[in-house]
Amino acid sequence: MSFADKMRVWMPLHENGVSRAVHFVGAYLFTFALLVPLCWVRIPGTPLTAAHLLVAAVAVYAMTLEWTAGLLMALPLVPTLLAAEAVARLPTGTAAGIAVGVMVFRFAMVVGAHVVFEKKTHGLSLGGPQLFFIEPVYLLTLVLFSLGLKQDLRARVAASSV
Repeated sequence: MSFADKMRVWMPLHENGVSRAVHFVGAYLFTFALLVPLCWVRIPGTPLTAAHLLVAAVAVYAMTLEWTAGLLMALPLVPTLLAAEAVARLPTGTAAGIAVGVMVFRFAMVVGAHVVFEKKTHGLSLGGPQLFFIEPVYLLTLVLFSLGLKQDLRARVAASSV
C-alpha cells in the first residue's frame, strides 16, 4: 500500500485539530516510554544502546514514507532520546515507573482524544503498533499540504479516494 493510500485511510479518522495534536505528542511519548528501558541495553564495543538503534530505525522508516515529513518528524526524536537517557540514569525502579506511567498516560490521552474529539476509533487497523512511532509523518504531511507543498502527493491522496 502506498503512502498516499495510507494517508487516504488515515485522514478521515483524524479530522479534529485537538485530536491531531494529541496524536503528535502521543507518538513521542510512546517512543520515550520504550526508549527508557532500551537505554539499558548496550551494543557491545560501541557507545550505542538499543535506544539509538530504535531512533535510527524509526527515522529511516519515517523518511521512506515521505522524506520531508519524515525528516521533520525525526528532529524531535533527538530530545526524546536525550530525555529517555536522562530518565534511564535514575534508579531502575524509578525509571521503569516513569516509563510505564508515560505509556499509560499516552494511551489514555490518545484513546480519549479519539472518543471525545473524533467520536470514532480505529484500533490498530491503520498499520499496527508501528503507527505509534510514525504518526507525526502523517500529521506533518498535512501541514505540508496546508503550506502548499507536496501537491503531487496531495493529488495522489485525493485520486486514490475516488
